[in-house]
Amino acid sequence: MMSRLIPVALVLIAIGLFFGYINPTYGGRIAELRTEIKSYDAALDAAKKFVAKETELKLQRDSISDESLARIEAFLPDGVDNVRLILDLNSLASRSGVVLSNFDTSATATSNEGDKLSLASAGPVDSLDLSVSATGNYNSFKAFLKGAEWSLRPLDLVDLAIEDSSTGVYSYTMTFRIYWLR
Repeated sequence: MMSRLIPVALVLIAIGLFFGYINPTYGGRIAELRTEIKSYDAALDAAKKFVAKETELKLQRDSISDESLARIEAFLPDGVDNVRLILDLNSLASRSGVVLSNFDTSATATSNEGDKLSLASAGPVDSLDLSVSATGNYNSFKAFLKGAEWSLRPLDLVDLAIEDSSTGVYSYTMTFRIYWLR
């Protein structure tokens, strides 16, 4: 009779161990750890994809010639260089026979917080308005505008006012909008 009770007792002890120790450990802490491991594995996979994409983009950038990169940087720089732009416009004006003066820059901003300027655009490109006064005859001014149109740096003439003169030398007040990458 004892030989029949021992297997039943061992089965009951095994069931008790399973529900008392193994199941709570396996279902509780171990399940939490498995979920955490899965999230870390997903983060590692995303990091591997990022590194692969970064490597691909670096290879594509390296395949572009230095001259082309310089032209791209001049076309749409990653920052505002007001001084360089003013020097370029002044050089263009002197070649055209126009005299520039009264340079003033202002950004289209939603709020001004101390030194930080919060710009209105939410896209990858920001803009800045540059107001300039100029004097010269009509043909010189036309040549200046044609040079600004054909310059590598994208400019939009957003405002133009012309003051009449009887001598043929006119006064122009204009506002250019310049662009750069964020």
